[in-house]
Amino acid sequence: MKIRHCIVLSIVLLLSLSGCAGVERYPLSVLHTNDVHGHIAPERVEGWRERSGGAAVLAGCIRAIRAENQESGIPTLLLDAGDIFMGTPEGNVSRGKAVTEVMNEVGYDAMAVGNHEFDLGVDVLEGLATSARFPILGANVISSVTGRLPPSLKAYLIKECGPLRVGIIGVITEQTPVIVMPGRTEKIIFRDPREAARSCVAALNEKGVNFIILLSHCGFEEDKKLASAVGGIGVVIGAHSHDLVRRPARIRSTGTLICQAGASGQYLGRLTVDVDPKSRRAGRYRYELIPLTEGRCPPDPTVTSIVERWRARAGETFDEVVGKSLSDFASSDTGESSLGDLIADSMRAATGAEIAFHNSFGIRNPLLSGTITVRDIYTMMPFDNTLYTMRLSGAQIRTVLEQGLSLQQGILQVSGLRVEYDPKAPAGRRVVRVTCGDKELGVKAEYTVVTNSYLAQGGDSYTTFCQALNVCNTGIMDRDALSNYIRARSPISSEGFIPSRLIPRQEK
Repeated sequence: MKIRHCIVLSIVLLLSLSGCAGVERYPLSVLHTNDVHGHIAPERVEGWRERSGGAAVLAGCIRAIRAENQESGIPTLLLDAGDIFMGTPEGNVSRGKAVTEVMNEVGYDAMAVGNHEFDLGVDVLEGLATSARFPILGANVISSVTGRLPPSLKAYLIKECGPLRVGIIGVITEQTPVIVMPGRTEKIIFRDPREAARSCVAALNEKGVNFIILLSHCGFEEDKKLASAVGGIGVVIGAHSHDLVRRPARIRSTGTLICQAGASGQYLGRLTVDVDPKSRRAGRYRYELIPLTEGRCPPDPTVTSIVERWRARAGETFDEVVGKSLSDFASSDTGESSLGDLIADSMRAATGAEIAFHNSFGIRNPLLSGTITVRDIYTMMPFDNTLYTMRLSGAQIRTVLEQGLSLQQGILQVSGLRVEYDPKAPAGRRVVRVTCGDKELGVKAEYTVVTNSYLAQGGDSYTTFCQALNVCNTGIMDRDALSNYIRARSPISSEGFIPSRLIPRQEK
């Protein structure tokens, strides 16, 4: 009986193997970037010995990989998942065109629209689409006037990649109107990205695609939810949360791979995947995140000239020395940070306010030890915010603090307050005790508060600031306040900023 049983098992195994032998799989190489934020020039990077090489080294690495793939007969796609320009002098001064010029030269196949593509208004996005020689994708972005996609965007495209027909979809976070400066996305509706992706997958399947890639500017955690809810997506190239995903996440229920390559042009993701055109699923894969340090690849001379030209147009002012730091100042969106303390203190010093609030996600770069230039300050705070002063009651201040402690849009950095809180308490009950100076915060008492124009106008859903009294736009740029504060105190050190303002209650 045992022998007969073994023979039956052997026959079943042979049949299954012969079935598998008929399955044809085709390799596809996907190179990807995300959240570049205008970082196309070489620069110092926290934790790196070498500087990043910028767009010229990126272009050199892409050229080498394409040549290697061509020799091996592997088709290559080059994709970006959005937020390409807002964050540096070159990106901002050119209103994104410096980056699209680089992307044109390097040969991107497509990009997803990111929330920061709307920072300067819809007209700037339309200008980017005109300058780009590749489509910008945003399947869930709808004009409230026409009920259709804006003319600057497409829902998806199809690329012929050897024997494969690859569909590429783009989606963006529904939270865009909340996290962009109020008024910049008027007449634009951001629909559920899952519904948009599901609709596009169905349309692409009808068009006979063999594989689908989703460019998602929704964040890593949202990408996992989307990939679990929507079948038929082979790979998600993510963005928005700036996650450095060293090994792609695989969703068991759908087989979808999720990749993301950090931010600020520091890494190039390289995914080589075997595609089963019948199931449209990603099979075996090889993956690496390539750090784009100076010397990693020979810099592309044409891209080098593009970067130098736009750097010259930005002007020499950005090379002006502001001061010196004896240590690194770190930032954080989940707790008090030395850089957040420094910025909030500079806001109070510039205005004489009793209390300052600054949004953590408005701090885009750390402050590294050594010489501090105007460029360093600019890349930390690139959003052209001015300082607003106002009068808020103690009760309103507690409401603002409670909202920040929800961490929905990152914690608020503060000055002039000491806040004891319970991070495990229910929403609305996390603040335990607040003191201003050496006195308990009075619920009915009024205080002079300074914040940036983004928060003052209700950004990140901070509507309490919109209810303030005696609101005044000082006209002082937040980064100018910081520059002046550093100049007056240089050299500075983070050792003077020991966490003492946002104090989480420790478990007993």
